[in-house]
Parts: sequence; C-alpha cells; structure tokens
Amino acid sequence: MRRMNYRVIILLFVLSSLLGMAAFGECNNCNANGGFTGTVGVEFTFTPIPPLSYNLESDVSASFTIDGFSIGAQTAFDLTGFQSLRIDCSLDLGAFGIGEEILFDPYFSWNDFSLTGQIVGVELGLDLILANIGSVQTPTYSMGAVFSLKSGVIDGFSITALTGFGAVDLVNTLDGVEAPFSHDLLYLYHHLESLSNPAPNWRVTIVPGFYFEEELVRLEVDTHGLIASSTTWLNTSGFAKEIAEFGYRFTEPNLSFLTAVTIDDSFSLSGLDFILDIQIDPVRFTSKTSFAASTPPLPIPIVFDTQGFALSFDFSGVVVTSETDFDYNFMFSQELIGIEATIDPVKFTSLTKFDTSGFAGEWIEAKVTFAGVTLSTAVDFDFTGITRASFGFSLTF
Repeated sequence: MRRMNYRVIILLFVLSSLLGMAAFGECNNCNANGGFTGTVGVEFTFTPIPPLSYNLESDVSASFTIDGFSIGAQTAFDLTGFQSLRIDCSLDLGAFGIGEEILFDPYFSWNDFSLTGQIVGVELGLDLILANIGSVQTPTYSMGAVFSLKSGVIDGFSITALTGFGAVDLVNTLDGVEAPFSHDLLYLYHHLESLSNPAPNWRVTIVPGFYFEEELVRLEVDTHGLIASSTTWLNTSGFAKEIAEFGYRFTEPNLSFLTAVTIDDSFSLSGLDFILDIQIDPVRFTSKTSFAASTPPLPIPIVFDTQGFALSFDFSGVVVTSETDFDYNFMFSQELIGIEATIDPVKFTSLTKFDTSGFAGEWIEAKVTFAGVTLSTAVDFDFTGITRASFGFSLTF
C-alpha cells in the first residue's frame, strides 16, 4: 500500500510539472513585469477545548499567477503536527483550460484533474477524480468522472447537463445551488450565513466502482422579466428529484417573486417555497415562506414549515442586515443581525445571533488593508465564552 502511495504522489508530481512547463512556455513572451501577481498569507487560530485545554492552528497560503497559469497552496498545522495540504493549479489556453486539485489531510485523499473547452457557445468539461474513500488506517482508492455540458447559445435560455460515473452529489459542482433563481433572490440569507461560516469547498462524493451513478439536467429561462428553471436528478433507479421554479422580475421598482416546487422520487410534492424580493435603494427586503411534506402523512400533501424575513439597508456607509425566522408553529426561531462598516482602510463586520434561549453567538471580524498588506483579526464567542480567535496577514504583489 505504501508503494501505491508513492506511485500516486509521483504521478501527481509529473502532472503538476507538465502544467508548470506549459505555463513557462506560455510566459516566454511576457514583458519585463511578466504579468506576475501573487498573494501570500498566514493565519493563526486559537480554539479552546473544554474544560482546560486548547488547540492552536496555523494556515499558510500562497498563490501566484503568470500570464494564464496560476498555482496556489494552503498548508495547515496544529499542535499535533501537519494536518493538511491543498494544491490548486490551472492553465488558461483561451478556448481550453486545464486544472488540477490535490489534497492531503494528512495522507493523500483527493486528486481532481479537469479539462474544459468552449466550442461555438458550448462549454464542455471533464473531471477525472481519484479519491481515498476509506480511512487513514485502511485506505481505499476509487475513481470517478464527471462530464459537464453547458450552453447559452440562445439569449435568455441556458442548459446544463452533468453526468457522474463513480460520483454522486453532482450539484456540488454548481456550488451546491439546487435552485438558481431562489439562490439569487435569497442573497441576504446566504450573505448573513457567510459572516459566521467560511465558504465551503464544494466537492462531489466518490463511491466504489466506476459505474453510472447520477445525472443532473438544468434548464433556465431569464427573458423579458420571466424567470424559470427546471432541475432534474436521475440515478441508477431512474427519476430521483425535481425542482421547478417560476416567477417574474420587475425593474421599476426592482421587485421579484418566485415559486419553487420540489418533487421527490415517488413523484409526490415534498416542498413548496414562495419568495418575494424588493429592492428600493438603499433598502432590500426578502420574504420566504416554505411548506414541506407532512410527517406522518396527513390528508393534505404539504403543511406549513417555516417563515423568514430579511431586511438590509445602507445608512451612511454602514450596512445593517437582519433575518427573522419562525418555525412550523409560527413561533420565533432565531434572529440574525449583521453590521458591516468600511472606513478606509478599515473594514468591520459583526454578526449577532439570538434564538429561543436568548443570546446564542457573536462573530466579529476586522480587516485593515494598506500598500498591498491586509491585517485581519476575528473572534467568535457565545454565552460560555470565546469559541475561536484568529489573527492573520496577507501580502499581495
């Protein structure tokens, strides 16, 4: 098994070297500046471990771009030693592109080699993935492939088709977005979530055997104010899921309303969402009402599930965003209040959460940027005390 690990590492090294040589050849015609840019950064994170212990983690990252070729690496260490290493590289050849992602955590666990190309308005893609789906003690390597086809040749209409062999959860290649227009209209909800949680690294899931596992087909229409989409999931058993959206978008005033319907593998209605989004600068208001399948089954197929309201306004450069959620009994569930202020060169962000028990958490972050250098600090705490504290800096050149 150790010999197998060496072979995988050597193969990855060779592929990365080929990408590097190709980029070097592309850069031979660069000028004196070479189109070279880069970013290096370090972040230290302190995390208490009850009752009397703690962990200290350091993340070192670096990324460089040279005229169409980019490479980045992120390494994490804690008090026990090496934790993970992630390497990303890509080469832009105009109509075609090559990319690779390698992950060790701490042993080899993921290698995604991707090819993309555009031909007369049609974008084709192929991801070949080798992953360890076993454990550290007993590694098990399996291969997966994802074929993608995207086209928007007709203005206002687009189609996306994803096919997975040995791979499932294909929606993760679309950043986990199951319903595109719902995702856009619920921007305030997603923005508040991003203030307390780092952006996830979306990946498909590799399963044993190189066989057909999943198909995802998405159609989108956005023309003359009409917004609609249909996303269909198929698997080895046939139809698995369907989400259909239908709505309308006005421009003056900026108002959108949308209905999203979810059908499960038994062709039963399992979800129904109504979304209203209004933007009258500097105010934005979003309402979401959700219905879900009844449990246990009742005479009616779906029942009221949740209700949420989000409001954002800009007051003299200070953006305040709030979200209020209610449960299936229309009782208060949670309240989120986000405050963002920028006074050059300082940016301040705060998120406060309340639930039925009262204060539930606070996330505070501050950044200072000057002459290509960014200093950042963040602290998270709840009623028990500090849950995370971090400090970092980065240099861009």
